Amino acid sequence: MATGSDELILHQYEISPFSEKVRVALGIKQLAWRACNQPSILPKPELTRLTGGFRRIPVLQVGADLYFDSQLIIEELERRFPAASIFAGGGPGLAGAVAPWSDGELFMSIVGLLFGGAWHVNEAFLKDRSELMGRPFDPAAMAAAAPQLTIDLRRHLDLLELQLGDGRPFLTGTRPDAVDAAVFCQIRFIRWGRGRAESVLNDFPHLLAWETQVAALGHGQRLSDVSPQEAVAAAQAAIPAPIRSGGGSEDVAPGDTVRFKFHDANTPELEATLMRADARTLTVKPAASDAGDIHLHFPRTIGALVQR
Repeated sequence: MATGSDELILHQYEISPFSEKVRVALGIKQLAWRACNQPSILPKPELTRLTGGFRRIPVLQVGADLYFDSQLIIEELERRFPAASIFAGGGPGLAGAVAPWSDGELFMSIVGLLFGGAWHVNEAFLKDRSELMGRPFDPAAMAAAAPQLTIDLRRHLDLLELQLGDGRPFLTGTRPDAVDAAVFCQIRFIRWGRGRAESVLNDFPHLLAWETQVAALGHGQRLSDVSPQEAVAAAQAAIPAPIRSGGGSEDVAPGDTVRFKFHDANTPELEATLMRADARTLTVKPAASDAGDIHLHFPRTIGALVQR
């Protein structure tokens, strides 16, 4: 099927918590979008063809522009579609400050309980995640850590229960916000994995009421899905959006040839021409791509410049 150059294509898979984070944001803003379902493990040939080797989900594609990382994707949705602001409750700074906690500490306590408990995965998944992290992905070690991980999860959930204790419908007040999306996706992750982690939720009644409120927001208007091959064709048929003015960085300048090392252990370095840089983000044009004239937009937190 043909797709328009301004259509939102979310490269995702259904039980990806960070894809769910973006889907909730699409629901808050009531946007139309298409899913491009990708495997949860390598190989992902069409995705890495578009991204210069980056394999993590989600990625937002708008024509020939690719946006990495759920938090940056949400910020880009807000820039393009400011109505029904995703930052209506706490503002973009608070959302950005909460994300490392929800995507980091909260997420990792859930990962340990799920994969060290009732959620069994095959050897291919274990091999993929071990190669991604550069160390063993070890369910037995996670199972041994379950008592402490349960304490950690309760500590995180207690903070949320405290925040919701005054009866507010959403975490930052009366309107749904990016903070709700960031936390809800982790609660949904618990639901998908079931087991010991899910039973913990029953001790937090305000959190359960909030979960129902956020779930009711939906995922916006999900149009027919796009195949990975159709997503590549859409990028090849489009041209990148004009580079926005503003920003600025002391370590690199537009036009520089750069090499970017992703934190993932098995993702190759990306050689590219820098198009835009600021303190938090980079936009680059890959030096070699058969997916067309594409621009990649990503936060600095997912890697580091290793060469100019």
